[in-house]
Amino acid sequence: MKWLFLLMILANAGLVAWLGFSAADTKIEKAPVYAPPVSEKIYLIGEELPDSNVAMSTNVYSNAPASTAESVANEVGQAVNNMLKNDAATVVETENLLCPVVVLERDADRRLVTEAFNEAKIAFTQQEATGKRDKFWLYISAPATTAQAQDIVARLKLKRIDSYIISRGDMKNRISLGLFSSQERAEQAQESISERSGMPVNVYPHQRSVKLYELLLDQPITEQAWRNFLQTLDLSKLLIKIEKNPC
Repeated sequence: MKWLFLLMILANAGLVAWLGFSAADTKIEKAPVYAPPVSEKIYLIGEELPDSNVAMSTNVYSNAPASTAESVANEVGQAVNNMLKNDAATVVETENLLCPVVVLERDADRRLVTEAFNEAKIAFTQQEATGKRDKFWLYISAPATTAQAQDIVARLKLKRIDSYIISRGDMKNRISLGLFSSQERAEQAQESISERSGMPVNVYPHQRSVKLYELLLDQPITEQAWRNFLQTLDLSKLLIKIEKNPC
């Protein structure tokens, strides 16, 4: 619609300019006529000539159409430039807008991020969902008897390593050492516990259905403002997934 309006303005400006120049040309063509028009008064040699201001006003009038056309053309050009600048600014601003979604697994992390949103005066909506997440379980293989498993747990306790015995199912007598959501942290714990206990530690990767907290921004945010907000959080300590969605 903007461009249609612009084309209409240009067409009108062209028409005004054409009429102005045509009028100016008509004046020039009539100037060399040998006899004055019937309505024009003829002055004898002895009569006083009319005031020169009248002739000057006639010349100014004859130049008016050309001046008007030039003024309209300048205004149209300025309007076009302003429209192009506004469109360019709008495009740049739109390209930089984001509609991110923050997904959290732990309630403690949810409270931390919502407090950060409130401090930054960023309006958001919270909703809950269920989804699958990667998990990494650390364990020591089950010994032959429950008594041996209890002995292993006692030795781990002396080294201040938390553990407990799985008491049923196919995993009976396995010694559980904890569940991790990060493979990197799981592998670090595996190496540390193995060195401290002197026993081999296994990692079991799998997926579990967990409760998720989704935080959605009520209004789009610029990319720079979103980057500044994330710098206020220690993402390394959060079980967080950030969807950087362009609007």
